Amino acid sequence: MPSAEIQVIDIRKGMVLKDQTALHIRALQDFTDFYGNKRRAGEEWLVDKSVKDVHIIDAQEELIEENKIIVLTQN
Repeated sequence: MPSAEIQVIDIRKGMVLKDQTALHIRALQDFTDFYGNKRRAGEEWLVDKSVKDVHIIDAQEELIEENKIIVLTQN
């Protein structure tokens, strides 16, 4: 529930992460994300199923793209 000084612009649905997908995300401003990590403006990272099964893009985050995970072996 937003506080009185916050205006709701859009409603975002959770993105379900499967074994072979990851979200490439960029921070729009400095903030602490839902998982407790401090993010700096412009920083980019991946969120995959090992972090959470469903991720909702936060107001301070921008989705760059949904990536397919490539697993490499020693051979």
